[in-house]
Amino acid sequence: MTQTLASLSLAGVAGLALGSFAVTSGLRLSRGGSAMRGRSQCDTCGHRLGFAQTVPVVSYLRLSGACAACRARIDPTHLAGEVAGAVVVVTALFAQDLTRSLLLIGLGLTLIAAVAVDWKVRRLPDLLTLACAGFCASLAVLQSWQTMFEGMIAAALVIAILMAVRWLAGRQSGEPGLGLGDVKLLAALALWLGLATPWLIAGASLLGLLLMAISRPPDGRLAFGPAIAVSAWSIGIIGEAGGWPTTM
Repeated sequence: MTQTLASLSLAGVAGLALGSFAVTSGLRLSRGGSAMRGRSQCDTCGHRLGFAQTVPVVSYLRLSGACAACRARIDPTHLAGEVAGAVVVVTALFAQDLTRSLLLIGLGLTLIAAVAVDWKVRRLPDLLTLACAGFCASLAVLQSWQTMFEGMIAAALVIAILMAVRWLAGRQSGEPGLGLGDVKLLAALALWLGLATPWLIAGASLLGLLLMAISRPPDGRLAFGPAIAVSAWSIGIIGEAGGWPTTM
């Protein structure tokens, strides 16, 4: 038990650091910058941050969520991404083997970066969605070719049904309602979730309504990516642990 707790604690610490990298990369992409270049700096004044100011969670709390140089508010998306990274790494360890755990960590971190972009600019980058699809397809093939086939069928159905919904919504209201990037991400995740995909869509829809009620965006537009990611990860991890059917 002690060894297990120690392993999970170590995974949590590593997840905080990886989540910090993923969310920072996403936020840089949302501003049109490079995800891999440049030192950490304040989003407002550009002040270069030292190591003591970039320790995940601890630095945010120690600085009371404000830049030490200009006292501007630190985007809480950083904190959310760091915590999400810890959740991703710890829960990924519940997979059947190390290979699946590593693939899940890659998927989870990519989702964090994609969600950060979507939250800021209401756009899911195709490159990150493609990376998610690669991780999801790898997880499916590693399970079995039947799982991969079921995932492909699920993805095709997601695209067909949701594109029809977008078309009908556009005909009635002039707005598609659901972003094309959301459709692509849902299809990518369907490769992994297979038969559980309807639950992904149902969960994401409920979470989206909850986010809409809480955030009340002035323009009525909601970043749906966070709801998709949380729903997919929750259902997928339960499936990885054997508690949810993702294949026949």
